[in-house]
Amino acid sequence: MARETQPFRYRVTAGYSASFNGRTVQPKALMAYLEEAAAEHCRAIGRDVFTLLESGQGWVLTGGSLKIFRYPAYGQDLIIETWISNWRSFSGIREYRIIEPGGELVAEAGGRWVYWNMNTRRPMPIPAVFRDLWFRQDDSPYRRMFPKSHTPTFPIAAPGTEGMESLNLDVRRGDVDLYGHLHNTTYMDWLMEAVPDDVYRDSVPREMGLRFFGEARLGDKVSFSTCRAADGWLHEVRRPTDDKLLARGFSSWSTRSRLNCA
Repeated sequence: MARETQPFRYRVTAGYSASFNGRTVQPKALMAYLEEAAAEHCRAIGRDVFTLLESGQGWVLTGGSLKIFRYPAYGQDLIIETWISNWRSFSGIREYRIIEPGGELVAEAGGRWVYWNMNTRRPMPIPAVFRDLWFRQDDSPYRRMFPKSHTPTFPIAAPGTEGMESLNLDVRRGDVDLYGHLHNTTYMDWLMEAVPDDVYRDSVPREMGLRFFGEARLGDKVSFSTCRAADGWLHEVRRPTDDKLLARGFSSWSTRSRLNCA
C-alpha cells in the first residue's frame, strides 16, 4: 500500500438527528463527523478501530479544538478532510477541515492523539504503518488556534466571577466509548447543557477547546461546572469522590445570525 499524497476525504450528508435550533447541525454532530473521518482513515490502511481494540491498542484524545465559521443545515452534503501535521514517539496531531462540495470552509478542528496500550493503560510507540502510509502536511488549524502549545490553553475566569454553576451527572452506558471511558461527544453534550438558557437560546458555539487530564468511566459520578471568562465560558469536569480534575475547556459563542445558522 502506497503512502497517501493528499488529505483523506470522508463524505457525509447532515441528517435529521444531527439538527438543533431548527435546521442547524449541532456541534456534537460535527464532532461525530470528525470521529467517523478518523475511524475511516484507520480502516483505509487496514487498521480499523475494532482490529486495534482486539490487539489491546487504540488512539486516545488528550486535547482538541473546533472552530466553526458557518453552521451547515439539514440535508447539506459535507466533506471532512483529515491529515497528520506532527508526529512524536507516542502521539500525533490530527487535523480536520470541514468543507462544502464547492470548497467553502465550514469548520476547522484538530487534536492531539496518543497511541494507547489498553492493558497497561499507558502510551506506547506508534506503529510504523501509520507513519508510513498516512498523509502528513504541516498546515495546522489546530496549532493556529493554540500556537504556543500542543494542547489547548484557556483564559482565566472573568474578574469578579464568584463560584460556578454546576451539573452533577452519572456516567451511563450510552456515555462511554469502545474503550470504556467517557466519550468525547458526551463532553460536548454536557457543555451545551452547562451554559445559561439565554445563551443557548440566542447563540451557538463558534469555538471550543477541551483538554483531558483523567478518565471518567461507567458508573462514575462527575461534576460539570461553568463560569464566565473574558470572551466566553470556562468549563471543568471533576470526579467529586476524589476531586480529580478530568477535563478543562473553553467555549465562545456568537449570535445565530453571525454564523449563518438556518
